[in-house]
Amino acid sequence: MITEKGFDEKFMLSLFKKEATYDAGVAMAANSCSMPSFELEVDEDDKVEDNRDTVTGTEQATEQELIEKAFKASYKEPRVKPNSLIGIAALVLGNHVTTQDGVLTAYKHKITPLAVGSELPSIAGVHKKGGVQTAYKGIKGSSIKLSGEQGGLLAMEAELMGSGSRDRTNVEAFTAKVVESWMKISNCSVFLESGADISVAATLTQGAQNISGTAPENIGSRMRNFEVGYNNNPEGQPGFGGAGVLQDIDKVRAAIELKFQMLFKDKTEMDYFNDQTDLAIEFDLKGGIVADTGTMYYGAQIIIPKFRLKKNPKQSGGPNDTLVADYECTVLDDGTNAPIIIEGYNAVPAYLAA
Repeated sequence: MITEKGFDEKFMLSLFKKEATYDAGVAMAANSCSMPSFELEVDEDDKVEDNRDTVTGTEQATEQELIEKAFKASYKEPRVKPNSLIGIAALVLGNHVTTQDGVLTAYKHKITPLAVGSELPSIAGVHKKGGVQTAYKGIKGSSIKLSGEQGGLLAMEAELMGSGSRDRTNVEAFTAKVVESWMKISNCSVFLESGADISVAATLTQGAQNISGTAPENIGSRMRNFEVGYNNNPEGQPGFGGAGVLQDIDKVRAAIELKFQMLFKDKTEMDYFNDQTDLAIEFDLKGGIVADTGTMYYGAQIIIPKFRLKKNPKQSGGPNDTLVADYECTVLDDGTNAPIIIEGYNAVPAYLAA
């Protein structure tokens, strides 16, 4: 007897090209990459109905039908690489602008949330597990969360949602993975600015602060861990005449999460809470150079231009502990900048191309 093995699993997404129309699919061979070192839970929570709620003349139901197909996936990379972060962040937030480093094979991808009323992009994917290979269409990004702890690596979690369209006869070959290094927290600078000194640069510079017109506090040595999340809170639209799959997935009202923990220093941040001071924070992950003689380095920047503390960051810890403080934040709209900015750097020329 030949048994299937749990490690024999593959997943690829068309991160380099979006669907021309929702649920139309994408030619995977030229527009996708296989995902690296991931954790994946796929949920096909289909809607099935029977006639047990009516009089059937028998004790049990006499009919049952599949009414609506569904697809949701929880995707995780505990050691995330730039390609995965950029591609999935662009899918979730929806808006991105790519700039090349001269004529070199090096690119920066600035990612921000879509304007209200704009449609999120959709892609296609293929999943193989237990010898069964399934193609999915109409996949949109529900949410993304980036996190890191001192001495570790940047991690990513994402929730994906599809139309329910699936093909279990798919046999196409899986495309190559993008070869990159993990993003190390030891290569991450963190800056904090407050009040009127907050000023977000239009063009970001790697390895330097981009949130102040003066000199923000470098809090990297105090930082213990952080989480930044963006959630579209999407709703599926089955509509009429959809033949059992969603006809679209629409974002409702996006929510942004920011929390972090730092070594306790003094009452400065307590005053930020008491005075409800405007704050800005930047995480700058800078790795190796993308192209020789170039100016871009593998990595990413994450900027929250405006937030306020929603809980007093009191010191915690016992007599044998180093004191720490937890920072719970409310992300705000400053009226000028996007409420969250993610800029990624690597050697991939385009994401979600039309």
